[in-house]
Amino acid sequence: MYQDKVKAYLIVVLCFGMFLSTSNSYGQLVQNLTIGNAKAVALGHAVTADPPGIDSIHFNPAGLSRLKGRQVQLNFLAADASLTGKFTSNDSYDALLEEFDETDPIANTTSEIDAVAFYSPIGGITEIPVPVGMVGGMSFAPSDSKMVFATAVYAPLIGGYIRDDNDPGRYYGKEVGLSRITFFSPTVSYQVTSTLALGAGLGFSYFGAAATIDFRAPNAAIGIVKNIADATCDGEGNGLVFQGVPIDLCGGELSPFETLLSVEVDLEKKVSTTFNLGFLWEVTPWLTFGGVYQSEAVDTLEGDVLIVLHDNLLGFTQGLADSNPALNTLVNALELSKDDARIERKGTLDFTLPAHAALGISLQITPSLKLNVDWKWTESGTWDKLKVEIDEPHPVLALAGDVVGIDNISATSITLPRNYENTSNFAYGIEYQLTDRTALRIGYEPRKTGIPKNTMDFLVPVGDFDFYGVGSSHKLDRDSVLDISIAYFKSEIDIPAGSSENGNNDRIDNIIYNPSAGLDVSATVEAVVLEIGYRTQF
Repeated sequence: MYQDKVKAYLIVVLCFGMFLSTSNSYGQLVQNLTIGNAKAVALGHAVTADPPGIDSIHFNPAGLSRLKGRQVQLNFLAADASLTGKFTSNDSYDALLEEFDETDPIANTTSEIDAVAFYSPIGGITEIPVPVGMVGGMSFAPSDSKMVFATAVYAPLIGGYIRDDNDPGRYYGKEVGLSRITFFSPTVSYQVTSTLALGAGLGFSYFGAAATIDFRAPNAAIGIVKNIADATCDGEGNGLVFQGVPIDLCGGELSPFETLLSVEVDLEKKVSTTFNLGFLWEVTPWLTFGGVYQSEAVDTLEGDVLIVLHDNLLGFTQGLADSNPALNTLVNALELSKDDARIERKGTLDFTLPAHAALGISLQITPSLKLNVDWKWTESGTWDKLKVEIDEPHPVLALAGDVVGIDNISATSITLPRNYENTSNFAYGIEYQLTDRTALRIGYEPRKTGIPKNTMDFLVPVGDFDFYGVGSSHKLDRDSVLDISIAYFKSEIDIPAGSSENGNNDRIDNIIYNPSAGLDVSATVEAVVLEIGYRTQF
C-alpha cells in the first residue's frame, strides 16, 4: 500500500511542475500597471472618459480623435518592487512534527527576491539590474479627415524575479520571467458626430514565459514511507522484505521536507492577437462618457519542459530497482532511474488572457477642477484551470491517471484547478489646472483580487490592494507636453494553515502541489513606480 502512495506521489510531482511554473503569468491581476502612461497612473487609471494621448490605443481607442496632425509619444518607466513571504508554524503543526521527531526547514523562515527579471525572446529569463523601460507610439490625423490612425509598442504584462538557491520561496519559483509585449497595434478612431467618436484596434503581441521551480511534498503519505525506511534500514543497505520479496528503501532519503526534483519550463507564442473597442461621448463641454472593451487572448504557448531528479530521489528509486528484477523493470519504465535523471519533453500550455472592460465619466466641475470616475471589470473567472500537454505519452502520467486514478491527469496532459472569480472595482482621479501650462493630478484605485480565500497561495500572492497615484502635466510649448507621475501600492495576504486548496491544505490526498502544507503563509507585494511621458507634434 505504501508503495502505491509513493508511486502516486512521484507520478504527480514529476508532471505537475510543467505548468505550475507558468502560472505566475497571472500578472493580469495587476491590470494596466505596466503600460507606462504617466497620466493614467496619476489619475488612478480613471481615464476611460479622459483618454491619455496615443496610449488611448490601450485605454480607449476612441480617444485618438482628440489628437491632431502627426504626433509621437515616449514613455519612461522605473520601478522599485519587493515580494516577501513568511512561512510560520503553529501549535498543531509543531506537535505533529515533534511526535515523529521531524523538523521542517522552511518553518518560521522568510522569503525575499534577490533580483527583478523578465523573459527575453533571445535569452529567456534575464535579470534586470535596474528595473527601467521605455516604450512609445505614433499617431497621424489627416487634414479634413474624421479619422486618426496610430500604433504603439507597450507591455500589457512584463516582470519576474530571481530567488537565492536556498530561499524557502524556491518551492513556488526559483526563477520566473514573463513578457507580453505588444509590438504592433494598428488602431483607428472615427469622429461619427461632433460629440461622438468610436475607436477600434488590433494588438499583435509576443508572449513568453519561463521558470525554474523546486519541488517537495510535505505530505503524510511521504512521511509514512520515510518512517518505514527509518525503521527498516540498518545502515548496511538492508531494507523491507514483504512476503519474501526484498524491497530496498535505503538507497536515498525520500523526505517530505527535502527537494525531490526541479522543473524548468520555457514556453512562448510569437504572435498573439487581441482587439480593443471604445467610444467617447462628449455630452456637454463639462460632461464626457467613455467605454472600452479589451478582448481576451486565447493562446497556446509551446516550448521545452525539463525535469531533473535530485540525488535523494534517484537513490531511493535506484534502491527499489536494485532490490529485485520486478521493481527494476517498473522503475526503468517510469524513467526514474539514474540513467534517466533528466526527463525532457516538448510541451504546450493553453492560456487565456482575460477580457477586460471599463466605463468612465469625466466631469468638469469648475473651469480648473475635473473629476474622473471609472468602473472596471476583469473576467478572471476564465482562470478556472490551466492545462499542459506533452508531445508524447509519458508512462508516469499514464499510471497516475489511468491506473492510480488521480483526477485531471492523462497520459499526455495534466490540468491544474485554479477556480478564480470575475472581479470589478471603481477608480477615481482628480485633475486641477494650476496654470495655463501646468495641471496637478491625484488618483486612487481600490483593487479587488479575483482569487477567493480558499484558493489563494504564494504562487500568485496578490490580494486586494489600494493603488495611489500623484503627478503633474506641463505644456512645454504649443506642440509638446510632459507628464510625470509616481505611484505606490501594497498587497498583503494571510493564509492560515489548511485554509487554501491551492496553498497549504494538509489533507493526505492533497499531494499534487502543496509545498506549504500545515504552515501559516503570508505575503507582501509592494512597489513604487515612476513614470514620465513626453508627447509632441512633428
